[in-house]
Amino acid sequence: MKKKMLSLAVALMLVMIPMSVRAADFAGTVFGSEDESMSKTTLNGASITCPKTSDGKYATCYIGIRVTSGTAKSFKVDATLNNMTYDSYEELNGWSMKSPSQSGNDITFEFSTRNGVNAGNTVLVAGITYKVNDVAQECSIQFTNTSSTEEPSVCTVNNGKYYCKNAEECSKEQYDKECTPENPQTGSFIPYVVVLGGIGIAGAFYLVTRKKSKIYHV
Repeated sequence: MKKKMLSLAVALMLVMIPMSVRAADFAGTVFGSEDESMSKTTLNGASITCPKTSDGKYATCYIGIRVTSGTAKSFKVDATLNNMTYDSYEELNGWSMKSPSQSGNDITFEFSTRNGVNAGNTVLVAGITYKVNDVAQECSIQFTNTSSTEEPSVCTVNNGKYYCKNAEECSKEQYDKECTPENPQTGSFIPYVVVLGGIGIAGAFYLVTRKKSKIYHV
């Protein structure tokens, strides 16, 4: 009986091992640049001009991030386009960009990187090309929020706010419905599938131990 209980306890301990950990938060500023050399940039919501191609049909400018603390691994920024429609992008410095969708003049950009950018570094994350709406008019982009921190992880509680499986803020009731209990020390969560898998492991331990016990007594 003691061997059975020990095997079951070990299996249950495997279930409780954290399977996902929130990435560290960071503080920093998102900025726009007219060129890849960052010879002219803009901060704090001001507009940045996007230089046009020689035929005036396209315009390109860049998005970057300056990290002041922590390690940046992902961020999202809203922007307003002037005289431009999103066309394509070029990923830079190991960053990946989710293809955005434009609604009117508003557009949202989402970026992520595996390696992360440490505090004290400034990097460009993407070059964005737009179609020019009116060749005679200037093209520019304005960021509506230039202060950025990492997007909340799914199923987390951060500063008293609840974030559900879509990583968006939700009510406590919705959080309790969608998410498993959070580990208060690591901010980790355990997916239901892992719990079910652990229960299966526990059952297997029990059956094997029971079988061995029967063989031993015979």
